Amino acid sequence: MVYHVLIVEDDPMVLSINRRYLEKIPGFIVSGTCGSFEEAIRLTSKHTYDLLLVDVNIQGKSGLDLIRALRKRDYPADLIMITAAGEQEAIRIGLQCGIVDYILKPFQFKRFEKSIEAFVQRQELLNSRKPITQKQLDQFRSLDKQPEEKDDDAIDKGLTPSTLTMILSCIDQQKGDFTVNDITSLANLSHVSVRKYLRYLEDKQVIEMRLEYGTVGRPTAFYRKK
Repeated sequence: MVYHVLIVEDDPMVLSINRRYLEKIPGFIVSGTCGSFEEAIRLTSKHTYDLLLVDVNIQGKSGLDLIRALRKRDYPADLIMITAAGEQEAIRIGLQCGIVDYILKPFQFKRFEKSIEAFVQRQELLNSRKPITQKQLDQFRSLDKQPEEKDDDAIDKGLTPSTLTMILSCIDQQKGDFTVNDITSLANLSHVSVRKYLRYLEDKQVIEMRLEYGTVGRPTAFYRKK
């Protein structure tokens, strides 16, 4: 079984991460991407996707409005909402609209994979031709209550999710190559702290680094988004 996915995300870096994560999971194809409410409406009017990954904020509009519009049309896809921590009202409304999961930024691959695996289990259960037993239904309703596994992709010790989100925002403001100084001037953090976060993002293949050698002194490290 191959599942077709539409990613609705207006941040190119987050979109790239979501796509890369999804492409690591067998059986899933990113069949469409868009960064606006209007484009999402147009694509879902022309195509039927199995799953939508929707950011709660899309170019100044609410992803919740998109979810409401799709539910009003009885659009058959499952919906996973991606939101920032602390947006309780958005989460509450999303659950009322029937989203199957919500993922808080910044998230790691293991959490993303868990959500996708739960989606597959739901699909297999609901598409089965056999009658659903009470035991299966109980398992179905408790998919999100499974014990958390150790996340091998978890954020490194000494780094915080909130600062990582700020660093990613600063990186997203760069139009091309950037240096540690470019980020420190925006984030108001020390060079040592910024280097730790850039090294972490480089290890996770979110950014890449190259050294440029001058005539004297140390080489300058330039970074860019992948």
